[in-house]
Amino acid sequence: MKNLRAEIAKRLTEIQGCQFVSFTYLSKGAGELARHTLNIGFNYHTAVEKSVGELETIIALESADWSELQKTAANNVLASLNKTLAAHARGEQNADYTKRNQYIPLGNGVNINANDGTLQVFGLKHTKTVLVPGTYPHVNHRALTVAQDEIREKLTVGKFREFALDEDAIAEVKMSGDTYEFVPA
Repeated sequence: MKNLRAEIAKRLTEIQGCQFVSFTYLSKGAGELARHTLNIGFNYHTAVEKSVGELETIIALESADWSELQKTAANNVLASLNKTLAAHARGEQNADYTKRNQYIPLGNGVNINANDGTLQVFGLKHTKTVLVPGTYPHVNHRALTVAQDEIREKLTVGKFREFALDEDAIAEVKMSGDTYEFVPA
């Protein structure tokens, strides 16, 4: 299993440019089994820049009809995106990023978790097909957090997802015409 994960990570890092990859993935928390198609090899900084433009357009076109909560949420998200761009300009990550300096990049969205050595894949969600629904616990978020999440989902960065290449999470990976199946021991 370890060699298969290493082979997949190697293949992912060798991909030139952006490409679609498919994962059949079992979520750790909810137990949901879903097929995710994502775009890897993208530039996160470019995605943040694009999201700033998207949000500025949304604000210009829609904010007249928004509540004060929605306006605050949009302004908070815009400030966060701009803070990320400023940090990138200094060669850093946004200080507010909860997983700041946790990953060692290998390329094309493949990273090693510096805390536990696991392989992680980052990509932009294209599609998701739920194969087996999970159990989704209710989370009691503040109204502002919910509003910010709703704004972020409309943006390119709202498609950003992370997947652990753990043997108990990945069932299948498809890329470049090849299929890799993980068979439990």
